[in-house]
This record gives sequence, structure tokens and C-alpha cells, in this order.
Amino acid sequence: MPTYQVHFTEMAAAARDRLDGRQRAAFDKGISLLARDPFLDVSRPISATGDDRTVRLTQNILVEYTVSMGRLLIFVVEVFNDKDILVTED
Repeated sequence: MPTYQVHFTEMAAAARDRLDGRQRAAFDKGISLLARDPFLDVSRPISATGDDRTVRLTQNILVEYTVSMGRLLIFVVEVFNDKDILVTED
């Protein structure tokens, strides 16, 4: 099965590079899975064409990406933590 070439915008690469070791390992595993199939059932389209998509790679890491001509461009890497919660569900 062919894989997509993965590229990052500067902003997405900077967010990726700030991940700690455990987060980075999970991130890399998720990107590897996306490179094989960027249209996984757990991903959602964020454009009318469906080529721009979003997926939560882990509980705390969300990426937005676009798929075009055998390439996967990651343009947003968002990392969440419990300190970012305004209202808890407790």
C-alpha cells in the first residue's frame, strides 16, 4: 500500500517539535497511520471537497491537514492539556 508524502507548515512543525518524548512518539505513530490512509473514519472533512480534514491523533493532540496529489500537508497541530479547560464537566 503506497503512503502519502508528509509535509508540515512551519507553524505545525514548531508545535510538533515542542512535544515531549511520550507525546512525540504517539504523534509520530498517528502521522504514520494518516500517511497510509488520510481519509480514516475517525477524521472529519472541514472543507466542501473533503480534502481538508481534521483528526484527533491522541486524546490531547489534534491536527488539521490537506490531501493533494499524493501529499499530506499538516497545517495545524493543536496540543490540549487539562489546564486549558474553562468549564469542567464535573
